[in-house]
Amino acid sequence: MAKNSIDAYGASGKTNVLMFEPEKLHLVTDKTHPLYDERIHLPINEAMVLNIMDQGVLEPIIVWKDPETGKSCVVDGRQRVRHTLEANKLLAKEGKAPLLVPAVTKRGSAVRIAQAMVSANEIRQADTPLGRAKKMADALERGHDEEDLALMFGVSIQTVRATLTLLDATQAVREAVESGAVTVTQARQLGTLPPEEQREKVKEIESATAGTTGHEKARRQRAVLGETKPRLKSRKEITKALEGARGEYADALRWVLGEVTL
Repeated sequence: MAKNSIDAYGASGKTNVLMFEPEKLHLVTDKTHPLYDERIHLPINEAMVLNIMDQGVLEPIIVWKDPETGKSCVVDGRQRVRHTLEANKLLAKEGKAPLLVPAVTKRGSAVRIAQAMVSANEIRQADTPLGRAKKMADALERGHDEEDLALMFGVSIQTVRATLTLLDATQAVREAVESGAVTVTQARQLGTLPPEEQREKVKEIESATAGTTGHEKARRQRAVLGETKPRLKSRKEITKALEGARGEYADALRWVLGEVTL
């Protein structure tokens, strides 16, 4: 006799997963609503659309029925719903059946649900670049190609190649990427150097960027790697330069400041 799902998997309980047509799910765009999230306006990611077309929606979203409107509001999973809508448009053109979105329901007050929305989006452990590289390498060994990996990870083939090069770099470079001292792209550049030079460059970068963040950190990283770029002048510097400027150069500076239209 066949076991039920609880016995078969050794689970302690089960819940209902509902399947929705994405059009019937409500994506909150009203800024005054407790479930509003500005990421609802993010641009569509083509890689995510292609991944959903290939794999479907792998992780159920969370929905809450608004007692005031009766709508099934999306608490967590806005991007999955939005990208499923786009995926279904492409599937329709190919004459294929549309995808449904799996969802679990959550009950509670609007305030409590809003707290759940924040937690679902913020309490996450992102994979590290090196962790992704190892997963990609494992997938290649199992017979997948670069195109498969690009689809699975939702990135370009170029990103797949850049990520895999981490595995060929020295331990110093790998650790620098994990700590955020260098980017994956910079690690790829470092990986072309002899091992000892890789280690020396990492030390230089860590020393040069200590205590810095943002643009200044990026500028120092590029300087160590020989990728120096002219620093953009601040508005204050442009205004000062304008004081002694004449003719077309002065007009150009005023245009940069938004004072004139060329």
